[in-house]
Amino acid sequence: MIGLTVLSETATNRCSASQVADIIEYFDTDVLYTRQANQVHFLRNCVPESVTVAYHNPMSPDAERVASQNELTLVTVTSPGELEEFAIDGLGPGEEGTFVLSDLLSVSINLTALETELTGLSEYQDALGETGETAVHLTSRANPSYRKEWDGLSVQGVMPGANEQQGTSAAGVAHLDLHQDGVVLVKTRKLGDFGLETVTGVGHRRAETLQNAGIHSRTDLAQTEVYEIAQFEGLGKKTARKIVESAEVIENHEVRVAPDESLPSREPIFIDIETDGLNPTMVWLIGVLNRESGDRFMPFIETDPEQPATVLRAFMDWLVEFGQNRPVVAYNGWNFDFPVIEEHVAEHCPEHIETWANATKFDLYYWAVTKNNALLPGITNKLEDVAPALGWEDNETGLTGRAVGRRFQQYAENPGPETELEWERHKRYCEDDVRALAHVYDRIAETETLMAQRGESTQSAATESTQGTLADFSR
Repeated sequence: MIGLTVLSETATNRCSASQVADIIEYFDTDVLYTRQANQVHFLRNCVPESVTVAYHNPMSPDAERVASQNELTLVTVTSPGELEEFAIDGLGPGEEGTFVLSDLLSVSINLTALETELTGLSEYQDALGETGETAVHLTSRANPSYRKEWDGLSVQGVMPGANEQQGTSAAGVAHLDLHQDGVVLVKTRKLGDFGLETVTGVGHRRAETLQNAGIHSRTDLAQTEVYEIAQFEGLGKKTARKIVESAEVIENHEVRVAPDESLPSREPIFIDIETDGLNPTMVWLIGVLNRESGDRFMPFIETDPEQPATVLRAFMDWLVEFGQNRPVVAYNGWNFDFPVIEEHVAEHCPEHIETWANATKFDLYYWAVTKNNALLPGITNKLEDVAPALGWEDNETGLTGRAVGRRFQQYAENPGPETELEWERHKRYCEDDVRALAHVYDRIAETETLMAQRGESTQSAATESTQGTLADFSR
C-alpha cells in the first residue's frame, strides 16, 4: 500500500510546520502532494526523509515515479507527451498496481444536460494507446469523493475542493490509501484538525498568537505555564487554563472528567447502526455489544433491500426481552442513531414505538463534548480519532462509514453479484466501531483524573476551537 496525502492550495499556503508533522504522523504518509511548487522547500523541511514531497512540475521532462512499494507504483505526469512516453515504457496491457497522478483530466457537470463530463479524456486516451486500462488514473482536478469508470479508465479524484460543482467542503487535506488491486480508500480532514488548532479554545488566530510567542506545537503548549498564556491579548487565566489542559490531554493520551460527573451505573448496551446514507431509507445493520452475556457482539442484519423492517423488529424484540432499564449507548447518537431508529421504528414496526420512547438512551459524545463533562485526547472528537488515542487498535477492515452507506445504496439500486457487499467484512467494521465505543466508555469510567475547571456547554459557549463541532461527523 502507498499512502498518498494531498494538500489543497489553501492548506498548503496556510499550514504550519507542526500541522505538517501532525498530518504525516496521523495518516502515516508515504507521499505528500501539492500543486504549489513555491512551498515544496518548506514542506520538505517539515517531513522525515522517509516521506516524498511530490508536486505539479510542468518543467519536468519525464514522468516521475514518486513511490514504489513491492508491485505498487505511483507516477506523476504533467503533459500528454509525458503520459505517452510512460505508457510505452512502463504500462503494459496487464499492468496492475499502477497509479498515474496528473491534472490532465478535469471533471465538470453540464447543468443543461445534467451529465458529468470529463474534459481531456480523448487526448488522455490517445496518449495511453492500448495501455492503462488496469491502472487507476488520479486527477487533481476532481474532489477525493469522485470515482468513476470512463470508457474503461478508472478515474479517481484526489484534490480537496477541486470542483465546487461536486460539493463544497471545508476539508483541506485528503489521504488516499492506494492498494495493489486498485482499491482507493479516502479520508478527508480540515487543516484545523492538526497542530495547535486541535486544542480546545484555539482557532487560527490564537494559533498565530501562540506561534508568534514561540509556542509552535501542542508539546510546547502543554509545557507552558498557565500564567504565561494568560498574558496574551484576549486570553484570561480561565481560558489559558482550559487551553493548556486540553493540550496536556491530547499529548498525554488521557481522559479527564468534570468533578461530580459520572456515567450510568448500569451495564450499557453499546450500539452502532449502518444505513444507506445520511438520509437513510433503510437501517440494514444494528450492531450490539452485550457484555452481560460474555462480551458478545450481535449483528442484527438484513441483506435484502426489500425488507426494511427485519432488522428493526429483531433488535426491538431483543431489547424488550434483555435490555429493560439498561442504557442504550451510542456515539453522536442524538444526531444520527437515535432519531433514525425512532423514525424507522415508527414506519416499519409501530408496535415498538413506546418501547423505544421509554428506552434509556445515552450519547457518549453528547455527554463528554457537548455537555463538557470530559476532555478527550483525539485530534478531533470523532470516535475514529479518540479511540486510537486511548489505545484502541482497530481490525483494519479498510472501510469508512461513508463508503459503507454508499456501497449499500448501490447494491439496493441494482442488487446482484457485482454490487453485493462483503457482508462478513461489513459486520466486522460495525463490530469494530461498537467495541471502540465501549473502549472509550471504559477509559472514561476508569479515569481518576479530573478537569482543572469545567467550561460552558458547547451548546451555549462560543469558541474558536475546531474540536467538538458536530459538523465534523460524516458517516
